[in-house]
Amino acid sequence: MKKYALVGTGGRSGLFLTAIARDYRQEGRLVAFCDSNQTRMDYANAMIGEFEHQSVPTYKADEFDKMIAETRPDFVIVTSIDRTHHHYIVRAMELGCDVISEKPMTIDEEKCQEIIDAVAHTGRSLRVTFNYRYEPHHSKILELIAANIIGEVYSVHFEWLLNTEHGADYFRRWHRNKRNSGGLLVHKSTHHFDLVNFWLNSEPETVYAQGDLRFYGKANAEERGVTEFYNRSHGSEAAANDPFALLMKDSKQLTSLYLNAEHEDGYYRDKSVFDDGINIEDTLGVIVRYKSKAIMTYSLNAYLP
Repeated sequence: MKKYALVGTGGRSGLFLTAIARDYRQEGRLVAFCDSNQTRMDYANAMIGEFEHQSVPTYKADEFDKMIAETRPDFVIVTSIDRTHHHYIVRAMELGCDVISEKPMTIDEEKCQEIIDAVAHTGRSLRVTFNYRYEPHHSKILELIAANIIGEVYSVHFEWLLNTEHGADYFRRWHRNKRNSGGLLVHKSTHHFDLVNFWLNSEPETVYAQGDLRFYGKANAEERGVTEFYNRSHGSEAAANDPFALLMKDSKQLTSLYLNAEHEDGYYRDKSVFDDGINIEDTLGVIVRYKSKAIMTYSLNAYLP
């Protein structure tokens, strides 16, 4: 029976909590939650309670070391915002825990190196959850390539079309700030780059990339003739007629996780995708040469139908 503590009880934590509390309850149990927001931790406890898992103690972000000392987890699951991943991964390993982290592992080269160094000097393990590998059609592609059905791969074209439901959501929340997420090439595209590494059994040797913010943001909307703007959807009359607005009051989960939690930290989950303050790209192109000599052209656009 393995013990798990989880840090970051926002939307990404739900799959992990459900898996442990319901699907793998014979193999593991949760022992603690850590977050900067008590309302979200209370919601996490309510969620696992639906599966008859007992409530667990909660710790604020500055009590992370105390949580490890008092609950002694075998694993720490990191589902906090991306810019904090390295802090919790490194500290958990220093305190004797193995780690399971949401992707991306972190947002830049320096933080990545900190994590690699921590794995080396602590001897602990880190698993980053690139779950795309395990979708049946992705696994099948690997089988076909490995069986030499199509021969050696010289060229890959990978085109990802994020729509205006999924794609827009990155521009409403903390991801819109590159200091939080590293941008979509880090936060989203790491899934795709991992898949190609997996399929080719190779790693990038040379990478060239460009990107820009062409659709979202206030300046782009103004160029298209938009004249009515709002800061966030909740309580806004203008948002009522905006197909890009997120109406949290219509979702029990979003209300519980974010709307009811705003009074603690002032985090707004429903910012307008057409206001100022967005500094990540929505239009991206990449060329990669792999050690196997294969070449990939890659594009990601975040505003498709």
